[in-house]
Amino acid sequence: MKSTRRRLPSPAMLVALVALVAALTGSAVALQGKNSVKSNDIAPNAVKSSDIAAQAVKPADLDLIEVDGETGPLSTTSGPAIDLGGPSVTVQVPETGLVAIYARGTGQVVGGNNNARAQIHLFEPTLLPLAPRVLEFAGPDPQLRITTPGPGEVDGTPALTRGGWIVFPADKGTYTFSLRYSSGGGGSAIFSNTGLWAGVVG
Repeated sequence: MKSTRRRLPSPAMLVALVALVAALTGSAVALQGKNSVKSNDIAPNAVKSSDIAAQAVKPADLDLIEVDGETGPLSTTSGPAIDLGGPSVTVQVPETGLVAIYARGTGQVVGGNNNARAQIHLFEPTLLPLAPRVLEFAGPDPQLRITTPGPGEVDGTPALTRGGWIVFPADKGTYTFSLRYSSGGGGSAIFSNTGLWAGVVG
């Protein structure tokens, strides 16, 4: 019978096989202890939203938006904008921060001349000491209006899909924004369900 001779792999083949096995297995390092994962243990973009448990991160924890509201009614016959008790919110602005403001309210004006208006103003003692008007209402019937972004948009809008955030720059610091109220053209201005949202865009 013919004997079968086995060929042994060459030294070069053995070296290649060892290198292949080492490359495939890699090196795994176990993290020591419990709850000891650090941010540098995770590859960039490795954690997806689907990896985070429900309710693990709550909006309140992020503290992005500050909100306050007044149900009213609030009323004034003052021509200059005055403080009727809020709403008021305080935000912390970091370096190179932008402030985003959203306001809404229901207003009406009773009496006065044909140009009588109920007006809501945005006040901040450092940034907006002159309290520019952001919402305006005409006539005796209650109307809902919402802030509108863009230059010259000082009356607001009754359309929910048209309203939006007013965004402007602010130096680093703490700012307290509030709504103030006035009556233009005589008459009594009445306001209810006013709300103010303030946030920081970093």
